[in-house]
Amino acid sequence: MNPDEMLQRFRAVVAYDGTEFAGFQAQEHVGGAVRTVQAALEQAVLLATGYAARVVGAGRTDRGVHASGQVVHFDLPVACALRGTGMLSALNSRLPPDLRVLMIEPVSADFHARFSATSRCYRYTIENSVVGLPTNRRSAWNVRRALSVGAINEALSRIIGSHDFAAFGVRVGSDPTRRVVLRAHASITGVPGTGAVCSSHAALDPSVGRAVSGEIWHNPTEWYPHCEPAASIVVIEVEASAFLRHMMRRLVGTLVRVGHLRVAPDVMDTLLVVPSKGLVGPAAPPHGLCLVHVAYDGTRLSPRYRASPGS
Repeated sequence: MNPDEMLQRFRAVVAYDGTEFAGFQAQEHVGGAVRTVQAALEQAVLLATGYAARVVGAGRTDRGVHASGQVVHFDLPVACALRGTGMLSALNSRLPPDLRVLMIEPVSADFHARFSATSRCYRYTIENSVVGLPTNRRSAWNVRRALSVGAINEALSRIIGSHDFAAFGVRVGSDPTRRVVLRAHASITGVPGTGAVCSSHAALDPSVGRAVSGEIWHNPTEWYPHCEPAASIVVIEVEASAFLRHMMRRLVGTLVRVGHLRVAPDVMDTLLVVPSKGLVGPAAPPHGLCLVHVAYDGTRLSPRYRASPGS
C-alpha cells in the first residue's frame, strides 16, 4: 500500500461463540498460530478488501469467553471500494459460523475501540440445576446447589463505585488495579420445560421447595418422583470502566460462595480493602461469560439490525 494513501477508520460490533477460539488476541505458539477472533477478523478483511489491516478490540476476552457486543476498529485505504452493507456482507461471507460482524461504520481517525471506551458490560450466566440442560453447556455454568440471589445482590451492591480490585484480577506490570463499577445486579428466571413453579411470599417448607431470592421454587419430585428438581437461570451483570484480567470470573466464583451462604455478603468489603486471595472463590469457568456491550461517552454501541431485502 502506498504510505501516502489516506486511510479511513472503521468501527464494527462483532459477536462470537468463544468455545473454539483461544481468546480474542492474535498469538503465536511454537506449533504455529492458534485460532483467535482477531486473527479471523484480519483474515476476513484481507480476503474481502485485498488490504492487510490490524484489528483492535475493546476487550481482550480469554479462551472460551463469548461476546454479543464486542467492538473493534481497523483502518482501510479511502480507495477501498467496499462500504456499508457491502462490507458487512463481504466480511461475514468470509468469516467462520461462530463469528459475525453485526454492524460496521466509518468513524474519525481518533476513535480507538479500547481507549475511547468509557465502560464495558459483562454478563455471567449460571444454570442453577441438579442436572444441566445440554443446550446450555456452551453458555452457562451448571451449579447444582441452590443459590440465594438476594445474598448475591447484597454482595454486588458493595462493589459499586471506585475500588481496588487487586484481589480479583491479574495485575499487568505496574498497571493500576482500581476500577469504577457503574452497575452490578443479579436476576433469576425459571428454565422452560423443567417444571419450575414459582410462588412468591409462600412459607418455606423444606420438604416442598428451596428458597431462592425470596421465592420458593417447588420441587416437582413431590408429585413426579422420576423428575429432576426445578431449575433456574441466574444472570449476573457488571458494568465497569474497565476490567482486570480474570476479574469478572473471580467475582462470580466469590459470589457463588456468597450465594451458597458459605461466606457473608460483607466479604466484599474486606476484599476491596485487603486483597486476600484466600477469601476469593475459584474463578468461574469461562464459558458462562459474555461481553454484552461497550459504551462510548456513556452511550452503548448497539448493532442496527436490518432485514434483508424481500424478508
